[in-house]
Formats: sequence, C-alpha cells, structure tokens
Amino acid sequence: MTKLMRYALVSDIHSNLQAWNAVLEDIGACEVDHIINLGDIVGYGPNPKEVLNSVCKHCTISVIGNHDAVCAEQIDSSSFNDSAKEVIEWTKGELDETDCQFIRQLPEKIRPEGTDFLVTHAEVVEPLNFSYILTEEQAKENFAACEDTLIFIGHTHQPGVFIQNNMDEVSILPPESFICDFQLRYIINPGSVGDPRSTDITASYCIYDSETREIEFRRVPFDTSAYRRAIDTTDLTARPFFIQHLDSKTSKKSAILTPPANGGADAPQINLSPKIYVAQKRTKKEKRKLKKPSLTTISISMLIAAGALWIFIVQATKKEQPSNNTSSVDNEENITSLTSVQNSANSLSYPIVSDRFPVIARYIKISNSNGEALVFAELEVFSNGTNVALRKTATQSSTRYKNSIASNAIDGNLDGVDNGDLARTAKEESVWWQVDLGREYSIETIRIWNRDAKPPTMMYLDGFHLTLLNGQNQRVYHKTQKVDENRLIEFK
Repeated sequence: MTKLMRYALVSDIHSNLQAWNAVLEDIGACEVDHIINLGDIVGYGPNPKEVLNSVCKHCTISVIGNHDAVCAEQIDSSSFNDSAKEVIEWTKGELDETDCQFIRQLPEKIRPEGTDFLVTHAEVVEPLNFSYILTEEQAKENFAACEDTLIFIGHTHQPGVFIQNNMDEVSILPPESFICDFQLRYIINPGSVGDPRSTDITASYCIYDSETREIEFRRVPFDTSAYRRAIDTTDLTARPFFIQHLDSKTSKKSAILTPPANGGADAPQINLSPKIYVAQKRTKKEKRKLKKPSLTTISISMLIAAGALWIFIVQATKKEQPSNNTSSVDNEENITSLTSVQNSANSLSYPIVSDRFPVIARYIKISNSNGEALVFAELEVFSNGTNVALRKTATQSSTRYKNSIASNAIDGNLDGVDNGDLARTAKEESVWWQVDLGREYSIETIRIWNRDAKPPTMMYLDGFHLTLLNGQNQRVYHKTQKVDENRLIEFK
C-alpha cells in the first residue's frame, strides 16, 4: 500500500557542501517526510567526506552514482575526462574504508517501500552502464525496461521531464511544477544540487507529493564565494563549470562561457534549464487543495481568456502606440515595460501580442496544423547581432526518425540535407517545435532554414506559425508564414 508522503529528490551533490546545506535548509521549510538521493554524492567538489556524512544522516535512501562507484572501485574512471579523473583520484584519498564500504552497499536502483516510483542514477536499462537519457528514443527504451509510471533519475545535471502517453509516444517538457496524470508515464530529472551546468547558478532539486501527485521543481541559491574558498584550499586544479562561468563574467580577457553541450563525464548533452526561481513554501493543507482541472474547466477558461485578450487588444489599439525607439535591455524593469501594459484596477500585467520586431521573448515556437510532418534544418535567433539559440534547449511534439531530434535545429548546421541532421516530427494533426533560450532576450531577427530548396519536401514548413512567448509563457509575437523557393525564411 502506498504511503502518502512528501519526498525530496536530490541528485549530483558532488561534494558541494555549501549547495547541499542550502538545499537541506530549503527542504526543512517544505514539510518533507523523506529525502531520497539519486547518486553522485562525491566528485568535482572539495568536501567529499563532509557531504557523504551528511547524506548518510539526512537521506532515507540513496542509490549509487558513477562518481561514487569509481571511488568505491566498483568501476574504473576510463570514461572520465582528464579533469574528472583528477578530482576523483583526489577524492579517493579523502575517503576512508568506512566511507567506501557505505558507498559499495548502495543499490543501483530501488523502489522505496510504500512508494509508487522507481529511482536510479542514470538509466533503467543497465543502471551500472551510467548512460545518459537525452532523447525521446532513449527515454522510450528506459520506459520499456520497466513497468513503473514514475521514474526519477539524475546524471545529466539538467532538470527536465520525459512523458510517455498510452500510444508510447514520448515528449520532453521543461522543469516546471505540474501534477502527474494517472494516464501518463514520467521520467523526471531534478537536476544537480552541487554542480549546476547552466548560467543560472543555483542548486536544483524537486519534491514529489504522493497524495496530490504534484512534482515541484525548486531552485536554491548557495554561497559560491564560500565554495570557491573551500576548493582553493585544496591542490585541485580543475574547477566546475559554474566557477569557470563566474570567472569569465569578471575577467575582461575571457569570453563569457556557455554551458557544456557535449556528452562526457562532466558534460551532459542536454540543457533543460528551468526558470530561476525559489518556489514558495506550501503547507500540506494547501497541497491537498490542488486538483487536476477537468477538460471542461480548461476549455471554458481558455475561451474566457481568449475573449478577455481580444477585448484588451481592441482597446489597446485605440490608444497611442508606444515608441519603437528602444534599445536592447537585459534588466527586468525595462523588459516589463517593453512587453506589457499595466491594468491599474487589478494590477495584472497583460502581454502585447505583436507581429514585428524587436520583441522581448524567451521561448520560440514553430507549429503547424495541416496534418503533415514539421521538418526544417535550423533556427537562428539574433539579439545584439548574436545567435542566442545555438545549442540551447529544444523540444518537439514527437520524433519521426531516431536521429531527427529537436536539438538538430539549433546545432549550427544550415545545409538542410537529409542526412539525419534535420528536426523532424511525425505526421500528426498538430505538430510543434520549440526552443528555450534560457532567459528573456530582446530579439531583433529570426532566421529559419528550410530542409532544402525543392518542392515537395520544402513544403513541410508551408503555412507554419511562428510564436514567441515571454518568460511567463505569455504570447508576445505571432505570425503565419507561407514558404517559397527560398530556403531561408527571415523575420525582422
């Protein structure tokens, strides 16, 4: 029988005592019953013994990660790059036999007693192979390897959600809080506590409430200065990405670093970076009030919202149009003034839906409803003359072929040749592709490269909709576009 509990799922602490303590404090304010650790307690960071002892004390259940397994000499470090090898060899010297014995007894996967979910570090298929789950196809293989409807993993350091429906179709969702549907299956990655690999330097974890079935993603700031002081007291030369990124921001000679995009022992192949926020505490009583809305409720709400938006736009067009003489901005105050108008009666902010640039947006979406597949080669989004979409987070409604994944459209390959480098969905009534830029940008140009310049294949994009959304998922730009003989479709 399933016990109704609240579980904190943490992963990839990586000897970061400052981040771990910050997460423990946040968990303490959230009325959590159990903490479950998804592996990689050690590696990369300067405090392996202190973190390991604390995990032993606070976590009800832990599974073994690949860095843990190397320290316990259950696997070798041949798959690690030079930096990871340096740190893991140093870490071995910091741990004693009692520490290693604790690690050796950790399971590779487990279904905690009284729960309705499975936990493992990297994958379900062969847990000790520690392969990444990066694509819909890889997620589908892992769904097929078990019967669990709810699976928690770590390893990639990037929070995100894979969903499988009753047709075995798999899609990827960004790490935003939601309520699990009994008709769907989920693979959920809470992200990394101690080794964030995005430019949002926060510790990431999630909470699962087995009563309300809510998944809540949380981001917690931690003391990076104290972490730096701790690692500087060691003789380690390797530094994690977030320290390198902070150094690049303060150095006049260094270029600003972007998160690692390729696989490897310290570089996951995906970047499902969530919005920066620290979720507010909810009591159990408030949690129990959460109910999944019915389809009727959603439909009525959408109709009301659409009517309200239409009325607002009609009224807004009667007023004097704002000046377009605006410069690129990054601060929140100016972004708000460019993308919304204030309703003084109820202090709600409504987005202005435009069909011209510049516009402030975070999400770029391409969609179609003609029953055909959606196929194209590349999308470029320019802010201040720089393509800010390159190797960011991409998702799509489905995948038609194994190699036709969403990230192909932001890999820099513009040739449009059907050699496996295209983004391609299945044929469905409604298809979509979307990229998350990681934060809001002032966007001046969008360029979409079609598959090739010859009918009929180039017509997969014919009549597509280009939609831009701001950081609150509100639509701020929309345009429908026909295609012609040109491979390049440009919006300015």
